[in-house]
Amino acid sequence: MNKITKTILIVVLAVGLVGSGIFVGMNWNYWFGDKHVTADVYDNAEDYTGDKDTYTGKKNTDTIDIPGFDTMNFKVDTVEQSVNLYNPKENTCYFKMTIILNDGTRLWESKLVEPNKAIYDITINQSLSTGIYDDCTLKYECFKMDETQTPLNGSEIKFTLNVLE
Repeated sequence: MNKITKTILIVVLAVGLVGSGIFVGMNWNYWFGDKHVTADVYDNAEDYTGDKDTYTGKKNTDTIDIPGFDTMNFKVDTVEQSVNLYNPKENTCYFKMTIILNDGTRLWESKLVEPNKAIYDITINQSLSTGIYDDCTLKYECFKMDETQTPLNGSEIKFTLNVLE
């Protein structure tokens, strides 16, 4: 055999041995390793029918529950409006609520609202034209329920105001 043939034969054998080593290495655990462990299926699971009530623990009286929503609907060309604004019964503070348009116009402002009390009918400062008013704000100011009515943390909820005919 000449020198070129020997070199080619050595290269082919080396590539074959390296390929065989890779093949054996990749399959070693499959052939000789532990069997693959699978998870068990939970037999007591029920068909999903929607969210169910769960225990959420005792109320932390150091927190304030703030209701939020995405939209509010008003009637066109009238200042008398129907709303659903409330102070959750879990709270231990007063709410003062203000509806503000995105240009800063204050449409309405409440007096102090006790926990578990709601406001359903309001008179806004001006009537509105038909349209969608984006980025309006429902501002919640919270006050301690004592003689000083110390201000507490508040919140500003962004929503879309739909004025409909």
